[in-house]
Amino acid sequence: MKWILVLISMNLYADGSADHFVFTNTMYHSVEECQAIAQINMKNIEDIAIREFNGPAKVYCFREDNFIKYMNQKPPEKTPKVQL
Repeated sequence: MKWILVLISMNLYADGSADHFVFTNTMYHSVEECQAIAQINMKNIEDIAIREFNGPAKVYCFREDNFIKYMNQKPPEKTPKVQL
């Protein structure tokens, strides 16, 4: 199984969605390896978040196949608010 490092912006859009940044230059063999590399490189990762998102980001290690499923999900339908 391959793992990838993903940043998800903490600056949300009005609909609750957020920008993502996927590190595609390196894949990892385990979640532990991905997390260790992220910890070692946290300063560089924070710099990338500021550059890409103009703010902070959450750092995640995703299994590649699960990330593809996550990105292919259809957003939930928004239900109109009922005013009384």
